[in-house]
Amino acid sequence: MELSLKSTINLNNDVKMPLLGLRVYKMKGGEETYKTVRDALDVGYRLIDTARIYCNEKAVGKAVRDSGIPRNEIFVTTKLWVTDFDNPRQALLDSLKRLGLDYVDLYLIHWPVKGYEKAYLELEKLQQEGLCRAIGVSNFKIHHIESLFEHGATVIPQVNQTEIHPLNTEEELMGWCRRKKIAVEAYSPLGSEGRLILDDPRLICMRDYYKAAPSQILLRWCIQRGIVAIPKANTKEKLIQNSELYNFDISNSDLETISDMNCNDRRNYDPDKIDARPKSMYPKIVEEADI
Repeated sequence: MELSLKSTINLNNDVKMPLLGLRVYKMKGGEETYKTVRDALDVGYRLIDTARIYCNEKAVGKAVRDSGIPRNEIFVTTKLWVTDFDNPRQALLDSLKRLGLDYVDLYLIHWPVKGYEKAYLELEKLQQEGLCRAIGVSNFKIHHIESLFEHGATVIPQVNQTEIHPLNTEEELMGWCRRKKIAVEAYSPLGSEGRLILDDPRLICMRDYYKAAPSQILLRWCIQRGIVAIPKANTKEKLIQNSELYNFDISNSDLETISDMNCNDRRNYDPDKIDARPKSMYPKIVEEADI
């Protein structure tokens, strides 16, 4: 399959989304985020994934603006946090102000917490206003998406971002999303926190055969199957390594071998149990300093 760092997929509203991007989760706002995003854009990345709860939108936006790259060539994602469901429009306007941008390319509901169906109806309006080119969801299971339409939604989500890696392949969800023309985006594609899988013997064997690092093999496993991958990286060297995925193809049998590692080991919160989590346990939003 001919792929490159410029490869994109067409969302169900014909917006083009890069297949590989950078996720800035748990990256400190300010200079750290700014430098990493600038480095990513210099390397050739064109998808940057942030969120209100990451508390680094200001640094992301400044890096995008300072890059010298035309705005329409960079795909910026941010997310509606669960405490802002009562006013998604103001939440997005606030995110745009922090980012210093007129629009985002993708706006996601971060978690299916109670009230998400009503919030999604507001996202439909924001898309019509041109404040976001595409809308979608994050950490949603099939029944969560179905519930959107039971509550009046008319726009099929363009994207469902969720935890996907060989230990948690989400095959049923992926198949359902593909039938509905919902793009699937993988966070933690190298394994979730506390359960990295890069030293798995099967990947070590493939490393020697493909002459590629295990991390590169896992990212190629995603994008070769049409899954958008947004790994984290905090050095330019890692950004470069994660981007060098285009001089090899993984065979169908090896794609299956990687998928067969699945054990439904999701390490992030269970979307079906997120409502039971006390709000006092939610991450704290920290005001971002200007840089």
